Amino acid sequence: MLYTSTNRLVGDSALLSRISAWIRHARQIWPVAKPKKTEIARYVEPRRLTFVEQWARLSDTVKGALSRAEEATRCHTSAALQLDLAQYALTSLVDELSAVMDMGGRRRPASVHMLDLQPPPFAPRPFGDAIAA
Repeated sequence: MLYTSTNRLVGDSALLSRISAWIRHARQIWPVAKPKKTEIARYVEPRRLTFVEQWARLSDTVKGALSRAEEATRCHTSAALQLDLAQYALTSLVDELSAVMDMGGRRRPASVHMLDLQPPPFAPRPFGDAIAA
């Protein structure tokens, strides 16, 4: 296969001339970009900040850190309260459910208070069994 392809390319001079013409044409259409020489900018020392500008930047940084710390404290307090409420609700739920479910010995059963309704004691009728007079 390779021999046949090579023989065809080498043996057919018209094909070789067409390929070389196409390559020359492609070089004219798409010229190879030549590397451009770029100048490296000279390092320029930045202007030094004055004492007032340095103090302003420092104070802004400290003020920002303090405000973020206060916000973190507020968020922490709120989260702690929400966790306490959730723990209380969960404990209450488990206590209520332990009265009707077996908790596997993890908790003591809750004491459920039932209203003991008894019928009123039988009172004898004042006039015996007489219904009408």
